[in-house]
Amino acid sequence: MNLRSIALRHLAPRRSARLSRAHRSAPKMQGVRWTAPTATYLICTNPRSGSWLLSEGLASTSVAGKPREWFNTLEEQNHRASWRMKNTSDLSYEAYLALARKLSTSSNGISGIKLHYCEFAELPRRMESVPTFQGLTSAEIMTQLFPRAKYIWLTRRDKTRQAISYLIAAQTDEWWSIDGATPEKREGALDSPAFDPHAIARQERALVENDAKWQEFFDENGIDPLMVAYEDMVTDYDGTIFKVLNWLGVSDAASVRIPPPRLKPQSNGLNEDWLTRYEAIKAGGDLRQGPSSTDEPNGLLRRPETVHAAWKQWVAHQKLFRANDDAIVEVLTNNGYSRATALAEMKKAAADPYLLGAVRAHQRLKKGAILLNILGQLARLNSNANVIDRRRNLLRNQFRDQYYAANRPVIIEGLMSHWKAMTKWTPDYLKDVVGDRIVEVMTSRDADPQYEINGSKHRTDLSFAAYVDMVYSGKITNDYYMVANNAFLQRPEAKPLLEDFTAFPEYLNPVPSGNQCFLWFGPAGTVTPLHHDTSNILIAQVAGRKRYRMIPTSQWQYVYNSSGVFSDVDCENPDFHRHPNFRNATVIDVVLEAGEVLFVPVGWWHHVRALDVSLTVSFTSFLFPNHFVLE
Repeated sequence: MNLRSIALRHLAPRRSARLSRAHRSAPKMQGVRWTAPTATYLICTNPRSGSWLLSEGLASTSVAGKPREWFNTLEEQNHRASWRMKNTSDLSYEAYLALARKLSTSSNGISGIKLHYCEFAELPRRMESVPTFQGLTSAEIMTQLFPRAKYIWLTRRDKTRQAISYLIAAQTDEWWSIDGATPEKREGALDSPAFDPHAIARQERALVENDAKWQEFFDENGIDPLMVAYEDMVTDYDGTIFKVLNWLGVSDAASVRIPPPRLKPQSNGLNEDWLTRYEAIKAGGDLRQGPSSTDEPNGLLRRPETVHAAWKQWVAHQKLFRANDDAIVEVLTNNGYSRATALAEMKKAAADPYLLGAVRAHQRLKKGAILLNILGQLARLNSNANVIDRRRNLLRNQFRDQYYAANRPVIIEGLMSHWKAMTKWTPDYLKDVVGDRIVEVMTSRDADPQYEINGSKHRTDLSFAAYVDMVYSGKITNDYYMVANNAFLQRPEAKPLLEDFTAFPEYLNPVPSGNQCFLWFGPAGTVTPLHHDTSNILIAQVAGRKRYRMIPTSQWQYVYNSSGVFSDVDCENPDFHRHPNFRNATVIDVVLEAGEVLFVPVGWWHHVRALDVSLTVSFTSFLFPNHFVLE
């Protein structure tokens, strides 16, 4: 039987209602499960079947999860290295699964995974550190890890072209092509791949066999997958994406915008030349058929072990801080690299002239950091270090000298007694005055642990009246919040609200210019995670209460500044195993009541939780210099 006949036999749709032993007798799972609020789906496939094209297309819609090869070693190592950059311990595999589950889920609660058969076959080995999955087969792991998952079977009809594409990519280390982006290549990658008809034959047969194994998995477990063929997807890209969206049950799928694909076709004259030569040799019968005699049990070539770029950054980071080489090697080996590979990487790092130059520059800059650390330690000796002053009738010069110039926070009372907003800003008034206006609100925050960093993805336009009703519904939630960057108070339609309050002339310009006056409006339960601002801010609480947890600027070494202005610490529930230095932070806990004004100095770290429905106006239009370069 020829390869085409084998492929047609195994690709013929077959349905079965039978459940496997894994479904019937598997113990109830006590550990991690990969389930998403709306739906979880897996793209089951093999390399060079268009899985990047399909995955990128689905992710680009923002409503179909973020399907990636979460069980690919390179993907895992990227997250392991990123974790190590922020933490003193390694990322466990169970923690990685939980992290990947979050990252794979779009804001509407749909999670996507891409899984090659070779990764499916490796599941028992990869899961051996998770007690729940020890001793289970790949199929048993799938039924327990993804108990309610839906399946897409992505295949490619032309296995010869697929095999040729795989061999060229494996030799050149060019797995994708995107305009303006250059993929990192492993050492030893070839510029001119070598034609090998016997290798093509082995790869072709391996791809057929792996498709047959996918078919067997579906049949044995009573799974009826959505069939997608590479050739059909290339012919009708948008139609294929819409087909999947409808199958997933995405609401109003027909109105979803599908951006043009970023990925460019890689097949060229070389592929066609190899195809012609291979078919001529095969027609002459001069090919060894036999079993798939590659060094992988699933028949695909093993990619040489190389240290992931993210781990190279971690190694450089450790070298900058003069970490012991043996300790660095131990971490690399604990994360799956051979000792020989780890030692070779250390040798390269030791001879890298760029890294040697960076070490010298780092030692000079480190002096400034050490001095700031000393100032932070000395500040903790102050008996009032964990107290924020409360003042009335604070004169301009007193505010400037004792707080603004001293980088000290203060709560000022009695400033807002003349504000009309204090009594007028009721739900009915807000809807009557600006209810028909469209405002920008951050929504779907609960589904994204990085909702602040990914703020641009959560922008939603609503009528102000509809949002007022959401806020005053009585629900305690962080899922929606009207935050400072909505810039609503800078819009002409917000003029009626501006007439209900005035800036504080003792400290601020009477008419704030540009983006220097902001509105915060949300239900009880809204949270702004631990961060610092790049300017001084005066915060006026119009309605409700907010709880602030504040940490002095000089204690930045305790807060694990992970990205931009944000800390990696959960200020309400700190994990001292991950962030041991946070024990040394001076956390000042204060509740800001309606009618009170809080001065937050530039650089002060603060975490904010609304205890009630909250309306807040903030200002940056100080009479004193308030522009700083924090780079």
